[in-house]
Amino acid sequence: MPHVEPLREGDPSAVGPYRLVGRLGAGGQGVVYLGQARNGQPVAVKVLRDDLAGESRFAETIAAARRVEPLNVAQIVDASLTGRPYLVSEYVDGPPLRRAGRHTGAELQRLAVGAATALAAVHRAGLAHGDFTPDAVLLGPGGPRVIGYGLGETRVTAASGIAGIPAYMAPERLAGQESDQAADVFSWGCVVVFAATGAPPFGDDALPAVIDRIMHGEPVLGDLPQPLRTIVQGCLAKDPALRPDMRQVMLQLLGGDDQPLLPQKGKPVRRGRRAVRRALIAGVSGVLVIALAGAIVWLTPSDPAQPVAGRKPQGLASATPAAVATTTAPPRSVRILSVRARSAAGTPSPSASPSADSDAASASPSAGACVEGAALVSGLVEGSASPMTFRYVWIVDEIVVLRRAAAIDATLTRYVRRPPAITKPGPHTVTLRVTAPVTAQRTVTVEVCP
Repeated sequence: MPHVEPLREGDPSAVGPYRLVGRLGAGGQGVVYLGQARNGQPVAVKVLRDDLAGESRFAETIAAARRVEPLNVAQIVDASLTGRPYLVSEYVDGPPLRRAGRHTGAELQRLAVGAATALAAVHRAGLAHGDFTPDAVLLGPGGPRVIGYGLGETRVTAASGIAGIPAYMAPERLAGQESDQAADVFSWGCVVVFAATGAPPFGDDALPAVIDRIMHGEPVLGDLPQPLRTIVQGCLAKDPALRPDMRQVMLQLLGGDDQPLLPQKGKPVRRGRRAVRRALIAGVSGVLVIALAGAIVWLTPSDPAQPVAGRKPQGLASATPAAVATTTAPPRSVRILSVRARSAAGTPSPSASPSADSDAASASPSAGACVEGAALVSGLVEGSASPMTFRYVWIVDEIVVLRRAAAIDATLTRYVRRPPAITKPGPHTVTLRVTAPVTAQRTVTVEVCP
């Protein structure tokens, strides 16, 4: 069992129906305890800071985290944001990767595949991990399990300082931008290098030196073997737009160098025997292989492939060749239904409207009026199928301020995450741009009162 500290003075003895028996760790959002459910089952109970209870964003994040598919993650089993807020997840009886020593061969491959699978599941739920480090990977009896997903600090600011471990942070996060799924891909690459070499790729010495290397230097990968080395190099690209998404990383890990991500027109479909053999050697369980085969629709990329170290991404030819040969994925399309701006002074979210004319009419609280205090901009998109993922960016005054991916659910519509509130007085142009699987955009102009 991982090291468990005794409860300290001032620690609660119970929260909700869970009895607390020891401390597992602490972070910026609260303290994690080893707890017991009423049936005696051990659980990990994260008691959150009181100020998080009223955050609607946090409640939405927890709801999404509970929908993450159970692939190499410690599942969220309970949560409460009333009274003393807490979050309960499966307890993983194993040490964190940070204390587990170096990994080589099949052990390293298992770790890389397991962590990539977990992050792909998190991203599919529309979340970003936000704080993926060797402490977020527990090595349980059933293999690596990722914890803390969706709840990490997302931004570095002058006021808050650096929340998290800088050696595993993406350059855009260190620059003060909001973290997204592309930052998780960068962190995954850093964690894999740590697992293989015992040190993160940009070092872990003096903070200014580490930050300078992440922003401007080249990673040190040691004796990281191929093809993992090439995959990690692509994940550590400085520009988040040049990194693969986590789904592509997972497919590359399973498929090796010689498997096309999709059947190419006029060419025979590879049967994937080498890919399956590699997956089995890497220790991927039969449950995971079945899950991958069953999720063939969402694993098929809906966005243009992104370059990885100058070559085309490679992926897994399915372990069920007949399914690949006979299934034709429906066209993936996303359109923007509305983009609207409103005051941040507590007015309700705008209702969806499929009419382009109604977007123009509702672009601001009232035609020609300025917004008091701060402006919030929201967008609603519609997808052609469910489930599917899409990518989008928010651009404010020609500067990209938010880059994310999201999932379309059974309703076929999705409110995308808002960009940061606009507080600078004067007129501003705000654009929501969908970048994959198709390109589309809508723009509104909003003026903040002086």
